[in-house]
Amino acid sequence: MTTQNAAYWIEHLNLNRHPEGGYYKEIYRSDNKVSRQFSSEHKDACTSIYYLLEGENYSVFHRLLSDELWYFHKGEPLHIHVINNEGKYQVIELSDTISGNLSVAIRAGEWFAAEIPSKTDFTLVSCAVAPGFEFAEFEIAQKDELILLYPQHTALINKFCYR
Repeated sequence: MTTQNAAYWIEHLNLNRHPEGGYYKEIYRSDNKVSRQFSSEHKDACTSIYYLLEGENYSVFHRLLSDELWYFHKGEPLHIHVINNEGKYQVIELSDTISGNLSVAIRAGEWFAAEIPSKTDFTLVSCAVAPGFEFAEFEIAQKDELILLYPQHTALINKFCYR
């Protein structure tokens, strides 16, 4: 039997490095089009990716213009750190353990980052974005700007921002 470690899944699923950290591959992009309220622009209704983090790697603070749903598949528990628009912080565990959730919704505009708290092994998830993901609607946080907005979370921001 093949050991299903991070390297196995990266190769098996043909994952590539993601700018936020970790690895990903888009697996679905809807042919249906939708528009957001107050916009006439038509967007893909939904997209979905596989996403993998391993060991000490993490996903930096970022936000999207669309809602994102995360679904746990395999591996270690994953912590998703969320700062909402009012500055409220919460950490959500994505896992198949008693303390975890098999799915998590991140609302459009919320800053979030992810890590494997044990810093071991890997976590494999899927992420669905609706309306569909576009890199033009993806923003990686600037550390200094995020600290100005949410100084009460400086330590957390320093941990999950690299610029």
